[in-house]
Amino acid sequence: MNQIEHEVQKSIKEYLDARGFCWWAVPNGGQRNVKVASKLQAEGVKKGVPDITLIHEGMFYALEVKKPKGATPKGYLSKAQKAMIKKIETNGGQVKVVYSVADVIEALIDWEIRT
Repeated sequence: MNQIEHEVQKSIKEYLDARGFCWWAVPNGGQRNVKVASKLQAEGVKKGVPDITLIHEGMFYALEVKKPKGATPKGYLSKAQKAMIKKIETNGGQVKVVYSVADVIEALIDWEIRT
């Protein structure tokens, strides 16, 4: 995760905490040595899992945080992320790609989630 995505996710964290949601971040990214990466993979860590998981009224929702367009192009989904999003949605979960807190608010409205 680059610094801009990090800042966006921190803002999203503050918003979700302020609203009192049941949620957590999934620290799947980052540089790891081969030994640690192998251990995590053996434990079930999967490529492409969205950055944030949210549970509301028994439903699974996920947010994939991407860098917004600025001086450089906006972030994009990897093949693994696209495949995982499809798998989640096929199994009844909901996923949105977000670039800001405003996008999170829009996702919550689309999902009809209110707290």
